Amino acid sequence: MKKNTFIDLFSGSGGLSLGFSNNGFDLLLANDIDNQALNTIRYNLKITHPNTNENHIIHGDITEIYKNLNVAMVKQKLLGHKTVVTNKSIQIKKRAPSTYTNEVKEYLNSLTQCDVIIGGPPCQGFSMIGRAKRGNLIDRTKGFIDDPRNSLFSYYLKFVEKLNPKLVLIENVKGLKSASEYESLIKNSLKNIGKKYDVESILLNTKDFGIPQNRERIFFIGIRKELKIKYNIGACDIIQNILKKKQKTTINLKDAIFDLPVISSNPKPNNYDEKKEIKFGNKKYFGENVSKLKYEVLINHQKCTKYRNQINRLKNKGIIHPETLYNHKSRYHNPNDLSIYNSLKQGKYLNHPSNIAALKKINKGTPFTGFLDKYFKLNQNHISKTIIAHLETDGNSYVHPSQNRSITPREAARIQSFPDWYFFTGSLRNQFKQIGNAVPPLLASVIAKEFIKILTKINK
Repeated sequence: MKKNTFIDLFSGSGGLSLGFSNNGFDLLLANDIDNQALNTIRYNLKITHPNTNENHIIHGDITEIYKNLNVAMVKQKLLGHKTVVTNKSIQIKKRAPSTYTNEVKEYLNSLTQCDVIIGGPPCQGFSMIGRAKRGNLIDRTKGFIDDPRNSLFSYYLKFVEKLNPKLVLIENVKGLKSASEYESLIKNSLKNIGKKYDVESILLNTKDFGIPQNRERIFFIGIRKELKIKYNIGACDIIQNILKKKQKTTINLKDAIFDLPVISSNPKPNNYDEKKEIKFGNKKYFGENVSKLKYEVLINHQKCTKYRNQINRLKNKGIIHPETLYNHKSRYHNPNDLSIYNSLKQGKYLNHPSNIAALKKINKGTPFTGFLDKYFKLNQNHISKTIIAHLETDGNSYVHPSQNRSITPREAARIQSFPDWYFFTGSLRNQFKQIGNAVPPLLASVIAKEFIKILTKINK
């Protein structure tokens, strides 16, 4: 039986890839500029993509790597009045290795077709958070359309132009939908690239698909025009079929994370060396990056079975338990933050009357300025707010409902629907960044299932 293939651009740590590989797709290529995220893909490769050569997980700048495709050069289509290149972006590009190598060039030239191209171009330029930091309405409006990262989808299009996949998928933040003409620009670009595509976009919220998180993202879905005509199925039909998969009930945080071991806040700053971890059973136990005890010993199987089984269905629809528990380790919190956490009420913003004690500790006699969720305790009986990459900086907005600390990378990964056997490499900060940037694999799996139905029909 013919295997369906896909390419994942701007792959990050592999959320989209995991959803597609779980539904029988073979990965031909994954590319990202963040090597630590790719290390996570490489680490999990034998489980997630057993037929993929590790050399086809390519670390590099897509603005350089696409030149190996032998296609016309990208013409920038920024819609703003200026461009702003941050120093961080410059440094990331400098650290990326050159992809002008014979090995990369030969492999990319050997690719003549693939069934699906997926990807989530960096979204910081469109994010609502980025806009909120700017002064006035005009600045906020311009601020998310003049970022050069906003044009990175153009390089995605070059892979589409070269390989003419049957189906395409682009994921991005909700803010793109209000970002001037960018939504129509992406649609029109896909409609006219290569063999041309029928394209539609849709806002999907992960909470509607059995994932305990309020996370809205825009998805662009396209099918080659001649296939739409021949098989009488267009992008609108695909979207309608995806919407039919919405679930009537939601999963709450208690179901999602309360079976994990109870741990304390890390007692010291920068205390992340695995040799300094405390043995399980000690009241000061703050978790482990890789547990020394077996997973079966640490996990309470009487709790949260429904959700844990759901995320484990990501591997061949069966339940896979890892040998050990990964990435369940707390960060350090200073005494003042711990005192504030202790006063917070679950699910209430700082302006709520029940949080007056916490607010007094924050204000210290001065008027409060800042975001109302600068400190926020998640509600165990509800879903989580959006898991974001900012978690790498601090966890003050993601305080655990019943334990006096912020959530761990494993808890964030659970909320994102990653199975427990999926290990995130790198520092604790970087783990949070990878998890926050990822597409929840359970949602990716819903989309992949619809794609596989169409490809099965075409292949017959």
